[in-house]
Amino acid sequence: MKNNVILFITAILTLTPLSSFGDTYVTAGNGQTYSFATLVTIEGSGVSQGEDCIVVNGTVEISEGDYFVMDSGVMVRFADGAELIIKGSPTFTPEEQTTLTKALTATTPYNVEVWGGDSQIEVSNLNFEYVGLRCFSPYGMYVHDCQFTDHCGTQSAALMIGPDEAPFYIKDCYFANNAKAAIGSAANYFCPVKIEDCSFYHNSTANGNIPQLNLTASQMVEVTGCTIEGNPSLTMVGGIAVSNFYTIEGFNVSITGNTITDNRYGITTMGMMDVVIADNILKDNCHETNPNNGGSGISLYDPYMKQTVMVRGNHIENSLWGITVIGCGNVNIGRVDVEESDEQYNPGCNVFKNNGNGGILYDLYNNSTNTIYAQGNQWNVAEQTEEDIESVIFHQHDNPALGEVIFMPPMEMSAIDTVKEDAFSSGTYSLNGIRVSPQESSSLQKGIYIINGKKRIVRK
Repeated sequence: MKNNVILFITAILTLTPLSSFGDTYVTAGNGQTYSFATLVTIEGSGVSQGEDCIVVNGTVEISEGDYFVMDSGVMVRFADGAELIIKGSPTFTPEEQTTLTKALTATTPYNVEVWGGDSQIEVSNLNFEYVGLRCFSPYGMYVHDCQFTDHCGTQSAALMIGPDEAPFYIKDCYFANNAKAAIGSAANYFCPVKIEDCSFYHNSTANGNIPQLNLTASQMVEVTGCTIEGNPSLTMVGGIAVSNFYTIEGFNVSITGNTITDNRYGITTMGMMDVVIADNILKDNCHETNPNNGGSGISLYDPYMKQTVMVRGNHIENSLWGITVIGCGNVNIGRVDVEESDEQYNPGCNVFKNNGNGGILYDLYNNSTNTIYAQGNQWNVAEQTEEDIESVIFHQHDNPALGEVIFMPPMEMSAIDTVKEDAFSSGTYSLNGIRVSPQESSSLQKGIYIINGKKRIVRK
């Protein structure tokens, strides 16, 4: 029997301040407002005016009670080990794009580190190049229209979110070629976060066991409408990972409408949480050198057997394993044998194509003792028959120690997709378009039909 080995994700237990090289300049904390332009005029600040840029030569700390306003439309270069620490209140919304980058080719700057504020901090129009952003503010951040590129790995992600319970909304941002994760959080910081319409490209270039999005579960974690493209040569880097390393319940995760391609794996969830994974395109997430160590389109793992998962409407193609289930509680990949009003109802509508390894196709691998419903899906077989579908599912039928997968009836996706809004508007039709007579309609056999223009599932 083949097993998917648990994918351990690097996580830090706390976010701690980083010491830096060079001198530290600390403001007086008397309510004054600073910017890089004003710091240039202060002797001993360590900030100087270059020919076409501002240079930060050491650590600048804006004290609690003071204010910092980000300069607009300038380039700020950070020397080796330099950083900006803001314990006062920041304004990070320049009208024109401002770039924060390193001073020299061999330079390793630290980060912009934010502790203060009296409400959620808005961050926009900033280009973080080599320089990272870390949040310690209890009010969290709204980050939009920013770029995070080429971060050199002085922290576990280009954008580190925290502390515990601080809310984050990240929208319309671009993350590329960062040494570690694009976005990350500490294992003991449970930050509500919504990540929407962002692009992630070839992150975690150090090729450690760190995915592009390395998130900790929370009351609310949402990743929606994002593109996550991996580098096939980075065989240790996954797409999205959401983890709960503690026995804490009440966490909700939604991963919907994303396109995730060319990673070691597509999506993995670890630990107790309620999860919805819906309407994602997961393709070519197969760049794992050993199939026993991963390579799933979707991997679900929970040794406490309390993770509940609803999986629907996903396209999973060319993974070493389509979906793998290790432990977990209630995993629902499609359930049409209950009424649509039932909370367990799930139309399925997942499409599996060319998932497998070692010459064997694996659309679904139930490596747990649970019974899993996976009805209403389109499987990678020539015909959607029970005998053919059985060949791409590994479960109790293959190993009596495992749980059963209930996969009939399947979903004829191609037939449903050909139905136009105004077609078959009245009457009852089979999926191949043959009209069922009124007499036969009263005693339909179990299956999927188009009744008065809408798909209906007969369960008797």
